[in-house]
Amino acid sequence: MTQINTVFAIEFVGDVLVLTLQGDSTGFRYSDIHSETNAVIRTIDRRNAQHLVINFKNVEIVGSIMISAIIKLARKSTAKKGHAAFCCTSDTMREVMQSMNLTRLWPCFDSQEEAIKSFESKSE
Repeated sequence: MTQINTVFAIEFVGDVLVLTLQGDSTGFRYSDIHSETNAVIRTIDRRNAQHLVINFKNVEIVGSIMISAIIKLARKSTAKKGHAAFCCTSDTMREVMQSMNLTRLWPCFDSQEEAIKSFESKSE
C-alpha cells in the first residue's frame, strides 16, 4: 500500500522503504519537507526498514533543501546497517548527484526494480 503525503509517497516492498518524491522543494514549504523527513525517519525506526530507495520519477531536478533531506534519509538508512539507492533520475539530476559525489555513497539505478534488486546480495 502506498501512502501519499505532500512531499514523499511512501511504500514498502518487503524490507525496502521506497520514497517517491512528489515534486521539487520549490513547490513545498520548508516546514513540510522538514516534518515529512522526520516522519520518514520515525518510520524507518518503527518499521525497522533495512533499505531505502529514493525514486525521482516525478522530478526533473531538486534544490538544495530537498537534497539535504535526501542525504539525511540515506544516512539514516546506512547508519542502521542498511543500504540506500536512488532511481529514475533525469540526466540533469544524475549529473548533479555525481558532481556532489552522492552516487559514490549511494548508487543510482535506471528503475526502482533494479534498485530493490541491488539489495538482495546485501541482505544476506
